[in-house]
Amino acid sequence: MIRAIKLLLLGMFLLVACGNAGYAQDFQKGAEAYKKGDYATALRELKPLAEQGNAWAQRDLGVMYAEGQGVTQDYKEAAQWFRAAAEQGDAKAQFNLGLMYANGQGVTQDYKEAMKWYRKSAEKGHANAQNNLGNLCKRSLTDSIFERID
Repeated sequence: MIRAIKLLLLGMFLLVACGNAGYAQDFQKGAEAYKKGDYATALRELKPLAEQGNAWAQRDLGVMYAEGQGVTQDYKEAAQWFRAAAEQGDAKAQFNLGLMYANGQGVTQDYKEAMKWYRKSAEKGHANAQNNLGNLCKRSLTDSIFERID
């Protein structure tokens, strides 16, 4: 009985390990293609991974849609991919989603929402998010002071 359980666990481990290895290889192929500017290959490799929930692939697809790399530029689509990765805790995606809210690209401009995503990214050490969060806080403070003066 114990031997059967050990074999079952070993089989499950191998299945997961082999599946993840293929997952990583596909992501690597997509990342390498992206770096070379081969966006068609990058899209072909990354999109299935993104659809399966890979946060890195989701973030990279967001960049491709935001920049129009291998796809028609589509800020709304970019925001959706950034959100999917950001909700999984990807700091770069959180920063990018914050930018989209700050600039009103693909989403309704919303500084509070931008601050929310910048804060999440900043807490993970993302320097640009820390900078942008500070700038938004400064802007918010300045605006509230001038509202009181008027």
